Amino acid sequence: MFTSIKEAIRFKIFLSANGLQDSFMERRNQFIYSFQQLLTKKDRYLSAFIQYIQEEKRNEWINRVLYETYKFENEEERNEILEIVSEMFLGERPELTSLAGQFDENAIISEAVMDLLDFNGTVSFDSFLRFRLKKYYEHVSNYLAIAIDEYKMEQDYQMFVHMLREYLRKRPTQKNIIHVLFTNSTIFYDESLTEMTREELHELIDRRLLSNHPVYVDSAIIAPLLSIAPNKVFLYTENEDQPLIRTLQNIFEERLIIFTPQHFYALSEAYSQNP
Repeated sequence: MFTSIKEAIRFKIFLSANGLQDSFMERRNQFIYSFQQLLTKKDRYLSAFIQYIQEEKRNEWINRVLYETYKFENEEERNEILEIVSEMFLGERPELTSLAGQFDENAIISEAVMDLLDFNGTVSFDSFLRFRLKKYYEHVSNYLAIAIDEYKMEQDYQMFVHMLREYLRKRPTQKNIIHVLFTNSTIFYDESLTEMTREELHELIDRRLLSNHPVYVDSAIIAPLLSIAPNKVFLYTENEDQPLIRTLQNIFEERLIIFTPQHFYALSEAYSQNP
């Protein structure tokens, strides 16, 4: 039983798309959907109902909670958080879902829907969502809280990267080319592949970077590179998917070129043979 004709029609269209052609009737401004093929197509009803909750009601609920409870009035922000939650449910954010604890979404919804389908009478759809799926929405709420934290951290990160890009854009270039060998340790080389000492790097670092942003600016790599502000950075690493490397790519953009350490060793050998 639906109190909204819009919801009733949407539900009917969704089930029709799954090959379940049923009808609903109006009674005292309430709209009653009848599972007319329940005896022969119970599994299909179950599957379609689960899909409807996952694809329609879950995001609708999240969107409402974001707006009413968390006060995210900007639609774009809500959509970005919804995207994170969707990725968590698809298993694409295991580092986030592990924080909330895994749960079997299909099993929880299936149990509630089976109770509904087995009930011999009329059930309010709103009451079904509110009470029979209460446990399910508690899990969704946990996912949502973690997704909001992740979104805020991503926003902070983007602001951090933007700030450092602006710093880099305004900073005078100290050396045209810098080579960075990033293996077990980090070694800087100048344009002629001469190793730069710690003292030399220390002298080049702009102290404002570390005093203004001590938590975010890496003093071993990011601070020296930003302070030198080279036109080109040749970075040699075996693993360019590391978070620090991705941050350097985001800051230096087209100024940064990545090669393997083997490329550096070959280049270094070539330089040593041609003094």
